[in-house]
Amino acid sequence: MIASPSPQAASPEFRVELDRSLVNVEGRSVRHLVLTVRAPEPPPTDRPRDPLNLGLVIDASGSMAGRPLDAAKAATLALLDRLADDNHLSIVSFASDVITHAQAVQLDAAGRSRVAAAVRPLVPRDNTALFDGWVGGCQAVATRQAAGDVTERNHVLLLSDGHANQGECRPERLAHHAAELRKRGVLTSTVGIGRSYSPIQLQAIAEAGGGRMHDAEEPHEIAEIMLAELNDTLATTVESLEFTLRLPRGVEPEIYGTTPLTRDAEGCDILAGSLLGNATRRIVVKLTFPGGQMGETLPIGVTARWKTPCDGREQTAELATVTPRFDTAAACLAQPRCRELAKIVAEQWQAHIYHRAMQLNQDGQREAALAFATREGRYYDRYCFDLPEMQAAVSSIHAFSPTVIHAYDPVTAKEVFLRSHKTSRGEADRRSSKRAEIEELIRQAAGRYRQS
Repeated sequence: MIASPSPQAASPEFRVELDRSLVNVEGRSVRHLVLTVRAPEPPPTDRPRDPLNLGLVIDASGSMAGRPLDAAKAATLALLDRLADDNHLSIVSFASDVITHAQAVQLDAAGRSRVAAAVRPLVPRDNTALFDGWVGGCQAVATRQAAGDVTERNHVLLLSDGHANQGECRPERLAHHAAELRKRGVLTSTVGIGRSYSPIQLQAIAEAGGGRMHDAEEPHEIAEIMLAELNDTLATTVESLEFTLRLPRGVEPEIYGTTPLTRDAEGCDILAGSLLGNATRRIVVKLTFPGGQMGETLPIGVTARWKTPCDGREQTAELATVTPRFDTAAACLAQPRCRELAKIVAEQWQAHIYHRAMQLNQDGQREAALAFATREGRYYDRYCFDLPEMQAAVSSIHAFSPTVIHAYDPVTAKEVFLRSHKTSRGEADRRSSKRAEIEELIRQAAGRYRQS
């Protein structure tokens, strides 16, 4: 079912669909709800862009010494040349301490010189108080936001090469704080630098913060990622997109992928975050149904809420109500399904298996990772039985499952983690250097672990 809100230029288009509409009266049927959104076009390039209130938070811990920190400083100087005169920039660095080098400086000629002079002497220090540094950058942006008399895009970009080891470190708490800041209009994107950073922590901040997570493994990639994120921020036409599902009692929701889902008594909220102009995002929700009476329907209502970046105005749209119906087991098995929709489900499910298993693997729960990947792979095989274009994915998951009992090296784990995250969100990898596909990484891992 397609729904478009009131006829405004900045309104997204939505589609709400179930892969199958019949559910078994005996219970435990699994159906997949697919939410598709297409963002409106970005404004013409000849139209003035909304001014930015940007906070740049730089990891200056000891592990950033040398090329990483030099590259981050050079990238910051390059960023100055790309920001408009009416933009404001805050610079914060963190190690064990937090230093604000520039706060909401307007980037006219004098402001650019002032920021450049503050950045050049930056030197590495010691530990990684990531949370305190990030909050310091957010506070600088929020101070300008509170005092400003014009509408701006308030955005923080956090660069780090390590695990938070001082202050708040728990991903769920980082996500909580990021969500609270997003609700106040301050969004956060993250850039992981090098090979040993924690993608789990940076992902938690970026997803709940309504931004994007990037990777810059090599120092030369830092500048290109920062500039790409600047372009993405300016091209964003939908912010803080959330779906609310009103679910009948007993229906259990689960997201395929990394999209945050929050349960309540009425159903669940799903945070899709920001979308670039003309971008399409697909979210797959696995729904497990209770038993019921023949012919009874279970209406599922869907509402969308989002903000327009230009003015921060919140919009709401009632999208659709889908009505799965109870029937016999035989009728459920015989019902046809849309192959195009089933392929979308399979692609999101595949990314979900990779991401969740690798998260468990890196947390040291390797037996749980093996059990999860094996179980999901078995169900995935059955789901894809009539999808010949997904048989390579089936084979890849079967090859992947036994490898997660071994401790993946951090570089391969990070790459699988990042690729599956980007796939589940429909986001582009902004690195210019080509990387091996996930399937190739899995083949290499399987070969190593067979030999060991």
